[in-house]
Amino acid sequence: MIQLHYFVNQSYIGYPHEAAADFGAVMLKFSNRHFDAQRAADLYDRYHREFVLAEQVGFDSVLVNEHHNAPILSPIPNISATVLAKITSRVKIFIGGNILPTNGNPLRLAEELAMIDLISKGRLISGFVRGGANESLALSANTVHNREVFEEAHDLILAAWTRPGPFAWEGKHFQYHVVNPWVLPYQKPHPPIMIPGSTSRETVDWAARHGYPYIALATNLEATDDLFRTYNEIASSSGHRVGPGHRGYMIRVHVADDEAQAHEEGRKLFGSRVAQVTSMSKMNIHPDAGAWMAPPGYVTREAARLRRKYMGGTPYAFFTQGYEGALANSSIIVGTPDQVVAKLDALRRRWRLGNIGISNLPIDDEAITVRNLELFGAKVFPRLRELAAEDTAAELAA
Repeated sequence: MIQLHYFVNQSYIGYPHEAAADFGAVMLKFSNRHFDAQRAADLYDRYHREFVLAEQVGFDSVLVNEHHNAPILSPIPNISATVLAKITSRVKIFIGGNILPTNGNPLRLAEELAMIDLISKGRLISGFVRGGANESLALSANTVHNREVFEEAHDLILAAWTRPGPFAWEGKHFQYHVVNPWVLPYQKPHPPIMIPGSTSRETVDWAARHGYPYIALATNLEATDDLFRTYNEIASSSGHRVGPGHRGYMIRVHVADDEAQAHEEGRKLFGSRVAQVTSMSKMNIHPDAGAWMAPPGYVTREAARLRRKYMGGTPYAFFTQGYEGALANSSIIVGTPDQVVAKLDALRRRWRLGNIGISNLPIDDEAITVRNLELFGAKVFPRLRELAAEDTAAELAA
């Protein structure tokens, strides 16, 4: 069985791209003087409509995430998830995820997530992430301790969800005299946990040891081969029976009935997204952009090496490779329904995926996004599910 997840980054569309190009980045220190409240309010309405439509066309979950100090309208994913709990009725709500090292209060986070699970009647998927280093810098969290804070916060949240209180928590980074939350999750023993990530071997190791599904975020194909090979080995050696449900992949996809139209729109979407996210029309990348993503101590030397090898060495490498490069690298998928099915299914079979995440490229023209989603529901998902079911049946019969 395949689970299909819909993600839109809730971008703030509308800031002046030339100003961002002059600055050289849109994260961390690009001035919020360019923010317009009415524009943001209207965009929230738009993204909520998209999430509702995603449920209607057949996605299994909708995904929200967390970003700070950047033109992305999702600093508090739990608020977005609470809204989704009330405006949807069937679809799972995947928070992918809360940035644990910057949260500051894991016990309160455990209560917030339990509330979402209760309000949604058990539809929460709780993702936990370390976050980009620029997120830690935005909230003055110590980047050197990022991983150990992440792991302790996770352990405390699970204890709060599953261990009857009251009890005391005396950890290295968190101390609570009384842990006794009276709002506990709807799902037992706790909501399912998935771990999104990129090229960090340490995060893959950690997720595998816990048996948590790992969702690779549009990572390089060869890097993803290595990530899932490592995941399978460590999860199996840790006593987990690994199946397709433990592996997922998130990728940007655009579909249209006609191939020429798909690529015409794909180039427009990609070019617009380059302007929105990087504003690199002048290729004037801020000299500190790399340091904002990976300051000293944030990642190991091996993780830094893999980032340089597979991610191009800058946080903007996906966009600066250009549209044709992104197609050639399978960083994006664009085409007719049949072509998109074939390419997504090739990825599913390559890694035996149980989870596929579809991310769009938001632009001002909402109608294109709506048609994209409707085509997924009508012409992509039915065939993709058939192919996955056929493989499952063949495996059971073997």
